Amino acid sequence: MRIIYIPGFGEKPNIFDHIAPHIASSESIILDNWVLLQNMPIKELDALSYASTLVTTYNITRDDVIIGHSMGGRVALYIKHLVNCRIVQIASWTDPAKIIWPIANLTVIHFLVKSGLFFNRFVRKYFSSKNYNDKPSADIFAETFERLKKGNKVDVMKQLRVIFKSVKVKLKVTPDLRIHSPADSIVRPPSEPFAEVPGDHFVLYTHPQQVYSPILKCLSEGE
Repeated sequence: MRIIYIPGFGEKPNIFDHIAPHIASSESIILDNWVLLQNMPIKELDALSYASTLVTTYNITRDDVIIGHSMGGRVALYIKHLVNCRIVQIASWTDPAKIIWPIANLTVIHFLVKSGLFFNRFVRKYFSSKNYNDKPSADIFAETFERLKKGNKVDVMKQLRVIFKSVKVKLKVTPDLRIHSPADSIVRPPSEPFAEVPGDHFVLYTHPQQVYSPILKCLSEGE
């Protein structure tokens, strides 16, 4: 069984450092969205086109398992749409209305990112004080936000398109497992049944055992 991990918005592969070693597989591949999206044209980019590229690049089949965090979970859903493999969503969504974001208009988002009005030290300080100060996730949030602040703005927008660009395909697939913290301040918990965990949006990094335990159970039941 091969397992492919897809990080969330702004994250690097290290987001899975605390859970991947505990999940046995014939091969583990942890993707890097920052690298993979660089060569993709931004105008054609959405979650489905990115999923299609990953399926081709990594020869993903129904025998694989995809574990996606946040944005990675959205991409995983479209991979399942394409090849009908098993997927696990961590702090992710199937309903875009679950995203807690000040605005979903891509034109406005592009302006805010390009002008530096969104990813700056003042916004970081606000979100840190509101949601992450004195919490185990404070460092990983700060690391991710800093990467978005300093990163290439086109590459940041590509990830935002994967999140917010609507896809004109009606999905008939669902995650095999949803894992979510009710205290997540970035994505609201799903309306469907899910494995409830402590922590917040970065629970896979701060409370790994509570995350990999239901994954192991799900994978064993599917064998």
